Amino acid sequence: MKRFCILLTTIILLFAGCGMRALVTSQRFVDNDWPRKRVMVMPATDLTGIALHESTDTISEGLTKILRETGSFNLYPHNKTKKSYSFTPEESIDPELLAEAKERGMNAIIFETINPIELNPAKSGIWPFRKKAWSCTVSMNIDIIDVTSETLLLSKEIAETITLSAQETAEETQKGSTAETKKQALKECFPDILKEAAHAASLSLKKEVWTGRIVFVDKNEIIINAGSDVELRPGVVVEVFCEGQCITSFNEQTYQLPGPKAGEIKIVSVQQLCSFAEPLKEGDFKP
Repeated sequence: MKRFCILLTTIILLFAGCGMRALVTSQRFVDNDWPRKRVMVMPATDLTGIALHESTDTISEGLTKILRETGSFNLYPHNKTKKSYSFTPEESIDPELLAEAKERGMNAIIFETINPIELNPAKSGIWPFRKKAWSCTVSMNIDIIDVTSETLLLSKEIAETITLSAQETAEETQKGSTAETKKQALKECFPDILKEAAHAASLSLKKEVWTGRIVFVDKNEIIINAGSDVELRPGVVVEVFCEGQCITSFNEQTYQLPGPKAGEIKIVSVQQLCSFAEPLKEGDFKP
């Protein structure tokens, strides 16, 4: 059987908020698209001020659908029964959300933020039949967090500009009654925005290593938190690394670095969400 070399890094974090982790990298495969990464897609955050409600769900569902069609990722929605989360690149990720993602074995979290829609007076048509119109700029930020390292993988703003006929009277315009125009602009621009966002997300995620962790050790039996759902299979050889140094960034976030190699294990049987492995030689293997 062909031997697949994957890197599994088991990290013991020493500071508050840190936990056991394992890092897997499929360096022999193009774009690191195997094993499949588990990705949590958050509901979109609405900053438009026009009360989109259902549209925010449609946006996150649309992004999920496009990414799923690539066949490279396992996509999971965030549990809507829990509180909502937003994300700002300059701020630390919410520890509750991070803990949930780790518990579910996620590799990355995707945040979408719909920015305020810009409207500027414009003209449509050709002279002498030009009419009043709106130049509408719709934009969305897409941010991706690596769950294991707690670092930002991608932060990108995607924008589209279209021109729509001005339907409001001068009096209505003065009152700022432009919500319907903004909603129409959002409806027309977002299919292209989502396609570009999904493309950027796919490229970013495929560049990163696949991560997992050891969840159980008993003598020669080792269980890792990945199975057939990410396309692992018996015979895969995994390198295990122990804890490394914790470092703190300028914004007080703590990151864990991989440490020295602890040994190698081989996958012997696979279930849907976990795999059983055995050590190929002595090593310091810990949950």
